[in-house]
Amino acid sequence: MNMKKPAQLSDNLLSMRPRKGEAKPQTEREAAEPVAQPKESKSPKATAKTAPRRRRRLSDKKMQLNLRVSEKSLDRFTKLADDDGLIFGDLFERMLDTYEKKK
Repeated sequence: MNMKKPAQLSDNLLSMRPRKGEAKPQTEREAAEPVAQPKESKSPKATAKTAPRRRRRLSDKKMQLNLRVSEKSLDRFTKLADDDGLIFGDLFERMLDTYEKKK
């Protein structure tokens, strides 16, 4: 049985292949090195809405509840959570406790 070996590209062939845009020819080693990410400007871009703040703390709860609410209600809920420094699950539990007490 005669098995063919897979074709191997030399560094010369890699540097001659067509490239898009302003990419410069490079070797395999250069291609494997991490590229420095450009720094983003600190000035906020002019957009109608800013991206919502990402909550970093995770909850120990295991269940998920999905709700469809109006944009206004979501904004109110987010503002309450931010003002009290709570994640959504903890604020929801507080609201349930308050509702049950009034009932």
